[in-house]
Amino acid sequence: MCNMTLPTFLLCGAQKAGTTALYFALRAHPDVCMSRPKETEFFNWRYRRGWEWFSSHFDHYGGETAIGEASTRTMPTPEAPSRIAKRMSSANLIFILRNPIERAHSAFWYYLTQGILCPSEDFSQFIRNEGHPLRHEIIQYGFYGRHLNRFLTHFPRSQILLLRYRDLRERPDEQVRRVCQFIGVKELNTTPSTENITKYPTSRRLYALAHRLWKPVDQLFSRCMPSVLDNARQYGRRLLLGADRPSLASADRRYLERIYVSTAESIKADFGLDVTHWIDSAS
Repeated sequence: MCNMTLPTFLLCGAQKAGTTALYFALRAHPDVCMSRPKETEFFNWRYRRGWEWFSSHFDHYGGETAIGEASTRTMPTPEAPSRIAKRMSSANLIFILRNPIERAHSAFWYYLTQGILCPSEDFSQFIRNEGHPLRHEIIQYGFYGRHLNRFLTHFPRSQILLLRYRDLRERPDEQVRRVCQFIGVKELNTTPSTENITKYPTSRRLYALAHRLWKPVDQLFSRCMPSVLDNARQYGRRLLLGADRPSLASADRRYLERIYVSTAESIKADFGLDVTHWIDSAS
């Protein structure tokens, strides 16, 4: 165990807040070793696999100054702070905070395109259905103050860096320099791509039909023809997913604002981060 390679920093989330872009920007840095793949989900649902398993994701480590991992579910997982502190008490932790209203909307459509949600789901009805387990998950991910306070019980404030998603999109060079300084590597012009590559169904009805037809095919051939099935899946996604994400209705925005107004207030009061643009704004 003494020879395990473990991260010196973690990109903990939030989900749908630019973590993938930042991951690839840091991976391009010659003095940063990032996990492969990006998300190990170790501090979430794979913790039982053990620290040696986690360390195996850094087998390519070649003496870089900083070692990082980026799982977005680390942030909302209640057990994550204590699990990290157990062996990585000196690790630096990075959080990107996106307007939780926009984040919830983006997560809904991502789950839909990934087949996690039924393609016929309606966002307005979904967010108001308090009995839906995925609704609970998507909504609670945005309670950033609660999540951050759990980390503060195990880590000093000096080991936590908060970034705003808006800043990462509008001033990516500046934000990468902040991260480089925070993790202790030379500041380079390593700029994350801010392009939104996620596409959405051009026809909800056609996508729902394809989704229903695909399930039995996937169950029947997933083990014996995985590569053929993957190619067919990718072709289908290119064929059916070509639209931009639908806009957020004003009534839905107001509904979510009431849920998240206290979160915006706590982030500003407790962490000194101005996020007033989250409320009464489309930012």
